[in-house]
Amino acid sequence: MARYFTIGMAGHIDHGKTALTKALTGENTDRLQEEKERSISIEPGFALLINNDQLEVSIIDVPGHERFIRQMIAGSAGIDMAVLVIAANEGVMPQTKEHLDILSLLGIQNGLVVMTKVDQVDQELLDIVLDDVKETMDDTFLKDAPIYLVDSLSEKGIPELKQALTEEVLHMRKPDRKTSFRLPIDQVFTVKGQGVVVRGTIYDGDVKQGEHLKVLPLKKDVRVRQIQRHHQQKTMASAGQRTAINIGGVSRKELSRGDVLVTDDFFSVTNLVDIVFYPLKDRKHKVKQRQPIKLFIGTSEVMGKIIFFDRNEIDVSENQEVLCQIQLDKEVVITRGDRFILRKPTPIETIGGGWVIEPDAKKYRFGKKTIEQLELKKEGSPKDRVIALMEEKKVLTRANMLKEASISEQELREVEKELLAMEDGLFTLNSTFVHLKTKIIDLLETFHSRFPMRIGIDKAEMMSELTGHYPVSLIEFAMKRLKEESEITIRDQYVSLANVKPALPSQWKTRLESAEKALQKQGLEPGKWNELLDQHQIPLKLQKEFYYYLLETASAYVLDDERLIAKDAADQALRKLQEFTNGEDFTIGTAKDHLQLTRKNMVPLLELYDQLGYTKRTGNMRTWVKKGAGWLSSW
Repeated sequence: MARYFTIGMAGHIDHGKTALTKALTGENTDRLQEEKERSISIEPGFALLINNDQLEVSIIDVPGHERFIRQMIAGSAGIDMAVLVIAANEGVMPQTKEHLDILSLLGIQNGLVVMTKVDQVDQELLDIVLDDVKETMDDTFLKDAPIYLVDSLSEKGIPELKQALTEEVLHMRKPDRKTSFRLPIDQVFTVKGQGVVVRGTIYDGDVKQGEHLKVLPLKKDVRVRQIQRHHQQKTMASAGQRTAINIGGVSRKELSRGDVLVTDDFFSVTNLVDIVFYPLKDRKHKVKQRQPIKLFIGTSEVMGKIIFFDRNEIDVSENQEVLCQIQLDKEVVITRGDRFILRKPTPIETIGGGWVIEPDAKKYRFGKKTIEQLELKKEGSPKDRVIALMEEKKVLTRANMLKEASISEQELREVEKELLAMEDGLFTLNSTFVHLKTKIIDLLETFHSRFPMRIGIDKAEMMSELTGHYPVSLIEFAMKRLKEESEITIRDQYVSLANVKPALPSQWKTRLESAEKALQKQGLEPGKWNELLDQHQIPLKLQKEFYYYLLETASAYVLDDERLIAKDAADQALRKLQEFTNGEDFTIGTAKDHLQLTRKNMVPLLELYDQLGYTKRTGNMRTWVKKGAGWLSSW
């Protein structure tokens, strides 16, 4: 498969970047009328250097003027290799150094140096400039880079430079791009008869004609009508390619540089970001706590504040990395590992840059503990990040894991053995699931120990106990698994250990058994329940528990508000009444005469039979619910 690379031309104004690009590609990248009239680059220009079955290499010619530094940064975002252009007749200039700093902060690791206009200087001056260039490159990513001497007008050295660029990209390792498509927009325009066109370098993934995309942070759905790469119609484009996309579903006025085209929700839309910040060593000003800054990331340019957790300022002499946070005035679209530049808005100065640790950051307290947290986030491997994320969130979908841990599908597959698939596309850590099951068992054991007479804990009560630490979906899943594994029993709204039944507490067992026997002796004419308990000196704290124990173990029924009746007594009376009436309808008087009960006891007993479904009252008569052959034995 073909590989795609983008080379950035950087350097001071009037050092010949545009002329060099034209000498290499044959294209004039100054397309604006103002650029042609003033002979300076205002917007990044683009040209195709190599295009064959194995390799496609584009050149981005970024503006060199100090006033257009934001365009330079936007154009440099996403490049794979840098060419630092220095004119032989002027040597290293202020924007040469600033562009070099910006390229370094953007994480560019591949590049070379080109000295232009060599036909305009003699050998003595050329040697002096070369020495200055080599000294400037010390301690930068171009320290060991070759220096090529060219003249774009006479094309001296141009064939050798083109060959060198070709060999360089052939030996470069293409970064492992994430699979989800992302194109930060650096140009928006309209084409008559076609509509809106956006242009940029694809950071990640692929895009196909006809595909539906989303514009972030607008959250606007669009459709890919056409794709062009270097003025040629294509059906798809991939990471590393300079691409123009004709989109439908959005107006030109709604879009601007900094917006991002994506396929899904993999990338974060955020205004609070944890970062690793590298201050430049040649700064003129201190960087102070919460001072205004301008963030350049992708093609976005956003105002914000820098927030430190272990200091109140960075002195001009300091250039060590700082773990900190940026609070932005508006949202940007980013993911972990994205590079950025920070500039001081007034007086204007590039103060440093770095990379994103956590896109969806939280507010933290000032102190060592926060720095330790950020250090863990910074150093963590994909596996560490997934585990740390899942330990915090407990349950996530696959898509959310990819997004919030900022990892690829391949990296996630390497962690899958640590994960447990739940229902509805959710995942949790195996360790979290084991801990939760243990927590549920421990909770039930404690409950049964404290309340041995209860059938089990109310499910709502147990959920309330656990939801402070675990999401409901995970608790429900764990309970379902425990039930399937015969570890617990769920009956109606009650949850209990499978091997535990309600039982009388040993220290009160004798008294409670005595009270139960007394209730049975009372038969069909029980006394008040509280009086029975008082007679047997049952403590107040146990009375309610004992009451529900008898009901839940089916040892007694509720006769009325003040009385229980023993189940055996009620059942024996039921059978006598069944036999006496032989299945025929009966009145309360009939039942009273046969069972020899007062109305005070007969009425609630018959109402109990109604509630239990044995009988049904119609006016003054009661009908047996079950009839037919063998109906007596079926009860």
